[in-house]
Amino acid sequence: MKRHLLILYLLLIIGCLKTQAQDTLELSSAIMIGMENNFNIKISEGQQQIATNNNTVGNAGFLPVLDATAAQRYTNENTSQTFISGDEQNRDGAKSNNFSASAVFNWTLFDGTTMFHTKNRLEELEKQGIELTKSVIQNVVAQIAVEFYTVALEQIRLELLAENIGLSEDRLEIAKNKYEFGKASKMEYLQAQVDLNQDKSNYMIQQERLAASKTTLNELLGRDVTLDYYVVFDPELNTNLQYEELNAALEENNPVLLAAGYELNASKLVQKELFGDRIPSIGVNVGYNYAKSEAEAGFLLSRQSSGVNYGVSASWNLFDGFNLNRRIQNAKINAENSKFNYEAIKLNLERELYSVFISYENNIQLREMELVNREVARENNEIAIERYQVGASSPLELREAQINLLEANLRLLNAAYSIKTGEIDLLSLAGLILE
Repeated sequence: MKRHLLILYLLLIIGCLKTQAQDTLELSSAIMIGMENNFNIKISEGQQQIATNNNTVGNAGFLPVLDATAAQRYTNENTSQTFISGDEQNRDGAKSNNFSASAVFNWTLFDGTTMFHTKNRLEELEKQGIELTKSVIQNVVAQIAVEFYTVALEQIRLELLAENIGLSEDRLEIAKNKYEFGKASKMEYLQAQVDLNQDKSNYMIQQERLAASKTTLNELLGRDVTLDYYVVFDPELNTNLQYEELNAALEENNPVLLAAGYELNASKLVQKELFGDRIPSIGVNVGYNYAKSEAEAGFLLSRQSSGVNYGVSASWNLFDGFNLNRRIQNAKINAENSKFNYEAIKLNLERELYSVFISYENNIQLREMELVNREVARENNEIAIERYQVGASSPLELREAQINLLEANLRLLNAAYSIKTGEIDLLSLAGLILE
């Protein structure tokens, strides 16, 4: 046992030295790095910015439109003209130029309230874009958190396998001493060596799993996948989540559900926009025109004009082949589909929340049971070592006790991991993971 404690102490020292040689990574730092580098977040933020840019009074039709045009035209032509007086004029290469410019100001003062509904729809679409971006951010944060704790899981598994190697080293030392003193067969000694080699092989395989998990987390963080690090995490588990509170928070905070609600509102406003086309629209317009022309042949050698025009216009579509009715009917169908989509998303999220919560509660109970099992397995292993030392038990019994202890530790670790990932999923579904 003293030798076993010494081995564990040496392993801890080696682990500390490795940790000092590696970068350490905490969950808060991982989330910060991921939010800065993740490509999905950047894409979603760009789409949100488009929705924000579209939400303007100008895009809704409230503001006037001012257009300006100008044109300069040159000609070079041969002309032959006979005037009413009988005179003739023939010119080769007669040149002329014409310049014109105009500015037109149009402002729709009333369009059947369409512009008001359009502005409201653009606001709903902007809100939808904000929620969709929140959804992407929350998903990325949840993925990073889950993968972070996966690395932690694989890291602890590696430590447990290292501890198991220490137990196998103890057994090998005991078997060797017994063999040398003639109290055990060489087969028993060799079997202890085989089991130790198997434990070392399992340790090497676990190192590969840990490295693969670290690579996956690096990819999520948008950084060099070959970076090595040691995760530092809080082992405390949140076992106090309540289903009723989570379910209430889901409807108020889940960004996917909120985005679907804003989409539903926008689809309803499309109908109101189209109804505005049944009402006459009224607008005012002001224009300014300037024109100047010069010619070497013709009745006029030069001409110049300028002036202002203004007026009021009204338009009313009386019949368009029933196309407006068709568009209104289609908008109504789209609004109904948006409502069905909202209800389907809500039901799916509630189902997922309930399912995850049931698993979360079961894992809490499972962990409590595995805590007891681990203590029993630990005590059983200590007794097996003592019995084996005095020759009161077989090496098979000792190996079984050793394996039982390892499996009890791994089951406890898996239960704790499932609680933590369940907590992440529940908070993500409830829209609370960023709080």
